[in-house]
Amino acid sequence: MGFSIYHHTKRKLLGHGVRNTDDGSLTLADKRLFLLFIKLERAQRRKCFEAVQAAVHAIEIYTGSIGKRHVAIFAYMYLRFSDGTPKMTHLDETLEGGGVRKTKDYIRPVADEEIVIAEWGRVKFNRYENSFFRALNINRR
Repeated sequence: MGFSIYHHTKRKLLGHGVRNTDDGSLTLADKRLFLLFIKLERAQRRKCFEAVQAAVHAIEIYTGSIGKRHVAIFAYMYLRFSDGTPKMTHLDETLEGGGVRKTKDYIRPVADEEIVIAEWGRVKFNRYENSFFRALNINRR
């Protein structure tokens, strides 16, 4: 028997360490914020990049409105650490003519859209991780 989308989303958030900080705990305690993460999970399951972007944007807007913009890092983590993320990246292979072959292994077959979503999450995560984690660690439990 599968988990409900609510249970699945909560497990993923807990796996990303939301309970380690007071601000991170808001992702579970604030009903509106948690429902925005449910929306993100639904968009990710549909493999719809535009819907994922819209869901993340809604999380960014809401967390900003409550003065906790840094909590949006969990949305980026949610995407960054997903099945669309390679489980192994092999060394680049230089080809004749100057090209490069990049080879990546995934835990299951993934659609191009899933890869784009995970890569976008990685870019957002890498851009903000240092400053957002600094803000989160101020209120570390």
